[in-house]
Amino acid sequence: MVPARGGLHDPRGRAALPVPPGPLHPEGLAVIRLEEVRHGYAERPDVLRGCSLEVAAGEVAAVAGPNGSGKSTLLRVAAGVLAPQGGRVLLDGRLVPAWHRLERAKRLAYVPQSPVLPPEWTVADLVALGDYPHRERPPAPRPLQERLGEVKDLLSLGEVWFRRAGALSGGEAQRVALGRALVQDTPVLVLDEPASHLDLSGQIALFRLLKSLAGRGRAVLLATHDITLSLLFGHRLLILNGDGVLKPFPEAEEAQGLLLERAFGVPFAGMEVEGVTCWYPRINA
Repeated sequence: MVPARGGLHDPRGRAALPVPPGPLHPEGLAVIRLEEVRHGYAERPDVLRGCSLEVAAGEVAAVAGPNGSGKSTLLRVAAGVLAPQGGRVLLDGRLVPAWHRLERAKRLAYVPQSPVLPPEWTVADLVALGDYPHRERPPAPRPLQERLGEVKDLLSLGEVWFRRAGALSGGEAQRVALGRALVQDTPVLVLDEPASHLDLSGQIALFRLLKSLAGRGRAVLLATHDITLSLLFGHRLLILNGDGVLKPFPEAEEAQGLLLERAFGVPFAGMEVEGVTCWYPRINA
């Protein structure tokens, strides 16, 4: 069955990665909340129709769905990049627009699906940009060099540390963007398809890192196409299937398969992996 909301499942029982300390919330406290959020565009006004979501400290919440279903729009609204056309978004119980930009950046870090990195900048300089909200008083809880060193090790960026961004592969650029967000040292991470350019080992390492970050009290909201890794490493999976409504992944296996089939337009079959029911598309159905 799907892992219960109360705990993360490590399919191989490996030790958690070392995670830098940071400003944390008590576990279980909702730190980001969407209430009946609506948003759309001129050519498609109902991308989000009354979506509600809470992400608590110590939790990884993954949103999956087909291309064009509204995952990126949902995350941009959650991060305050887009203002909702209806409903409310709250960060620490306070409306997102009420936060000063720098104060919000101390609480929430956002990584878009396709981050733009200036090609002439080095990796070291780009990652250090994550310190920007802490340059005003009061200073960050931990020195910048300490945070840079930890992120450099966590994301295996040592070999490319002084390389220019224009010479990076897609996966390397994605790790740099994540590193910049981690240097912000925020309690909330909002990540739009952070594994999309990573190879298989990189995807597993990323989800294991997100699990470790949540284990230190951070709240993680991500969009993903990887249902299996979301079930193995996350607390909750939610589905956007193109009708603008965010649906929680059900407990009953039969209902899980039906929801995935309706979302992606292909039949699914379940298979137990390390004690967790995971799903794959049935090719010959």
